[in-house]
Amino acid sequence: MKGSLTSTLIFRSMKITDLPVALRIERQSFATPWSETAFRQALSEKHTHSHLLVVVLEETVVAYAHFMLITGDAHITNFAVDPAYRRRGIGKALLKEILDRIKKMGGELVFLEVRVSNLAAQNLYRRFGFQIHSIRKKYYSDNGEDAYLLWIPELSN
Repeated sequence: MKGSLTSTLIFRSMKITDLPVALRIERQSFATPWSETAFRQALSEKHTHSHLLVVVLEETVVAYAHFMLITGDAHITNFAVDPAYRRRGIGKALLKEILDRIKKMGGELVFLEVRVSNLAAQNLYRRFGFQIHSIRKKYYSDNGEDAYLLWIPELSN
């Protein structure tokens, strides 16, 4: 394949018209998906600390992420790639974009939760410098699974 798939990706803020696709990806990706209401609240202009991004490939939304940035602390709360587009570098490109944006916006500490069993996600996050900070016992309501709290304590380094 000539050229890189990731060079054709477009990163932009999520629009309300992206919701149907984001909800489909969400439901295909998570045992306890966010509701449409949760997405709408995150998109609300009154939540200035909330940021939803989408990844567009050939006019199709193929991934999205949500993070909150409050006084230098960034929490990546949601991150998913359409199952049909996984293992193509899209998640890696999206995570790089998120971290670049957080850094430009003055973020210093970045954290997220990930299932202890989700080795693929853990490997991606570790490639970007995330480290295990602690374990959140029985974090996931669907099965009581623990979560690792991963963090980058100083993004500026």
